[in-house]
Amino acid sequence: MENFLAKKLKRYRKQHELTQKQLASILYVSDKTVSKWERGNGQPDIETLKKIAQLLETTIDNLLNEREPVYYFEYKSTWMIGLLPILHVVIPNFLELIRTYGFKYSYFSILKKLPHAKGIISCGFLSTGIFSLGIFSRGIFSIGILSLDMLSFGVASGGVISFGSLAVGLIAFGNFALGLLAFANLGIGYLSIGNLAIGRIAIGNHGAGTYALSLGGNLHDKEILAALQQIQQLNISSMVDDLLIQPMITFMQTPWITVVFVSLVILLSLITIGGLGVGLMRIIRKRKLSFLL
Repeated sequence: MENFLAKKLKRYRKQHELTQKQLASILYVSDKTVSKWERGNGQPDIETLKKIAQLLETTIDNLLNEREPVYYFEYKSTWMIGLLPILHVVIPNFLELIRTYGFKYSYFSILKKLPHAKGIISCGFLSTGIFSLGIFSRGIFSIGILSLDMLSFGVASGGVISFGSLAVGLIAFGNFALGLLAFANLGIGYLSIGNLAIGRIAIGNHGAGTYALSLGGNLHDKEILAALQQIQQLNISSMVDDLLIQPMITFMQTPWITVVFVSLVILLSLITIGGLGVGLMRIIRKRKLSFLL
C-alpha cells in the first residue's frame, strides 16, 4: 500500500502545488512523516488514512486495495473524420461516485470534471457532436435535458428548430415556445399559434397581437388553415406573406412534408441512440476483457 499511497500523495501535492510542510499541516502530521510516506516507508494510522482518503477524493477501501477509482466509462473510436472520432461515449459510473462522495457534494460540479464527449456521434453528460445525446447536449442534431442545436430536442432546448417543454428558436415547438414561429401551449413569436398565442400575428384559443384571431376551443388544423388564409386578406406586408404565411399554408396543405420531416427525425434519432448502444457494448466488452486479464 505504501508505494500506491506514495504515488497518490505526490500526485496530489504536485497538482495543488503544495510543499510537504503544507500537506503535513492539512493532515496534522509533521513534514518528516509526509516525506517518509512519499518514500514508501511506513503507513498512516486509520484516522489519518480517513483524512487522506477524503483529501484524495477516494475511499479507504481503494487505498487499502491499491485500486484507482473508475468514475466513468469511456469509448472513443479510432476512426476519425478530421479531428473528431466517429463515436465518443462517456458514461458516469454513479455507483463509484456515490461510494466516494456520498450525497454531501453537488454532483453537477463533480460531473463537469468528467471528459467532454466530442465526436461525429457523441454521448455523455456534456456532449458535442454532429449527432449529440447528453444531459447538456449541442451540435447539429441533439437530444438532451438542455439541448442547443440546429435541430434540438430537450426539456429546455434552443436552436434553429427546437422542441421542448421550454423551446427557444427560429421555429420553436413546446409547452412554452419563443421564436420567429412559435407553436405552443403558451407561444410568443412573430407568428404564434397555440392555446395562448402572443405575437405580431397570433392564432389561438386566446390570441393577443396586432393581427390576432381567437378561435375559442376550435384550435384544429382546418380552423388554423382558415385563420391563416383570413390573415392573408388583411393589411400585412407581401414579405411576411411570402416568407411566413404562405409557407405555413403550403406546409399544412401538403401532408407528405410532415411525413418526410418526421421520418428524418426518426432516422437521426436512431443514428444517435444507435451510437450510444454501440458505445455501451464496446465499454462492456472492454470491462469484461480487463477482468479476465
